Amino acid sequence: MPVSSHFDLFPEWIGKAAGQPADGTLRTEETVVDGIERAPEAFLGVLSGADTGKMLVRLDAAR
Repeated sequence: MPVSSHFDLFPEWIGKAAGQPADGTLRTEETVVDGIERAPEAFLGVLSGADTGKMLVRLDAAR
């Protein structure tokens, strides 16, 4: 069933989910690739499903 079939539950979800980023209960997964020179590799990884969550390219590995 598509998400659009549940728009009636959206206000309830907003009430529950709005505070999660602030209190730390909403967690996301990410794959990090270091170095702009590896950006093409990261992009191809997204296309092939090699990433977990979102794919990030970190420009400066010291950060």
